[in-house]
Amino acid sequence: MSTRRVHWTALALILALAVLVRAVPLTYSHFWDETVFLQHAGVILDGRANYQEFFLRPPLLSVLYALGFALWDNIYVANIVQAVVTTLAVLFAFLYVRGAFGAVPGIAAAFLFAFTPYLVETSHELLTDMPAVALMLAAMWLFDKPGPRFAILAGAAYALAVQTRFTSLFLIVYFALDASLSLKKLRQLAILGVAAGVTIAPYLIWVRWNYGSFLFPFVLARRIVTEWTAPVAARFYFDAVLEIFPPSLRLLFALGLLLLVMRWNAALGSQTKRQLVLLTWGLAFLAYMLTIGHKEVRYLLPLAIPVVIISAMSVTALFRWIARQERPVWVAGTLFGVAVAVADYASPLQKLRDPWTDRSESEEVQIAGYLREHSTPADTIYAAHNFPVLAFYSGRRTVSLLPIQDEFEQVWRQAMAQPGFLVYYPPAGIKETHSKNPHFMPDQQFIDASPEFRLVRSFPSATVYHYEPAGL
Repeated sequence: MSTRRVHWTALALILALAVLVRAVPLTYSHFWDETVFLQHAGVILDGRANYQEFFLRPPLLSVLYALGFALWDNIYVANIVQAVVTTLAVLFAFLYVRGAFGAVPGIAAAFLFAFTPYLVETSHELLTDMPAVALMLAAMWLFDKPGPRFAILAGAAYALAVQTRFTSLFLIVYFALDASLSLKKLRQLAILGVAAGVTIAPYLIWVRWNYGSFLFPFVLARRIVTEWTAPVAARFYFDAVLEIFPPSLRLLFALGLLLLVMRWNAALGSQTKRQLVLLTWGLAFLAYMLTIGHKEVRYLLPLAIPVVIISAMSVTALFRWIARQERPVWVAGTLFGVAVAVADYASPLQKLRDPWTDRSESEEVQIAGYLREHSTPADTIYAAHNFPVLAFYSGRRTVSLLPIQDEFEQVWRQAMAQPGFLVYYPPAGIKETHSKNPHFMPDQQFIDASPEFRLVRSFPSATVYHYEPAGL
């Protein structure tokens, strides 16, 4: 079998396993952010108007879910769509690295993207992070190819990444750094910018038409993570790096940095320059994310691009060094490499032994189901927590009470003008919140003192009240 065929066979196997471990288990219950994108898919597909956050959330992932639901109206479709889209990160990592560094580093990068446990975990969740990384890698690969046609496609992929996750905008720094190394790429960069602008223009026009400003969701999203949520210490992200990348990957990355330093005094070749561009962009991205008060581990997933690629170069260097050694050393090195791979990257495959579907209902989904069964389409659901979950699974009009927390006692009657239900979450029952003040209103004291609220059902972490505005 030719070397080329071996590479493509290995890639096909990696891709098949990657999409499988990202898809299963096919899940019925989803959490807060996931249900926002599922709800938006419903808005796009059937025009439901009970709840939406398009003023804040990028649209592309929900569009993809809607396309899937149009083919098969089953909630499991979202897991399948997510698996396919996030597996594209594995494919585009291979294509990008193969073009810049060679086929063997490309296979190594594909393997690391496919089976690094945290990347698999976040690829399974119905969130924008890994789909955005896939589109970023696609744009980087296309930008590497000569000719205006590929620059146009790179610009389109970049714009789609931005419409998947707004922080993908920062990828323009990579393109600028890469173009600075070659005057030929400055023209490519200009074409990319125009193509990206044309691709994103319909979305910006729609935003302007509906919300009055082309940049409304970008500005609002920035304000939410910098002003309206509790700030998190910078140390959180340094701990997050340890969570994202397993020990062997961190060691491989350190080896890659060492190899870069060893070549520093030599004439810098194109591959070394490219690694320096990736490293510089990664450090700049980390510095930018540190300026944002609201922090979550998954926000650092774009760092997987430089870390995995530089680590893949280390894998290649080790592979070639072992191949030159005597047979005993070669065998020992190979066995050690297999052992490390099993220890750090085999865990995602273990879930293939478990059931491939999960029909269990989380408590939030059970609450939404109760509301769906005991309410009418004329009722409104009010909540200061988990409101997207309640909206998606109940199908009822849902109003978030978060925006009025600072002035709740002055405006609550206007905000809660329609009858329906209040879902109250005591602070002790809220497992995670990013609010500066987790003591949400209405609190228990307020509810007990207000005759408009009548208890109808208690759950372990929440209480449902029937709500009848005064005067109705």
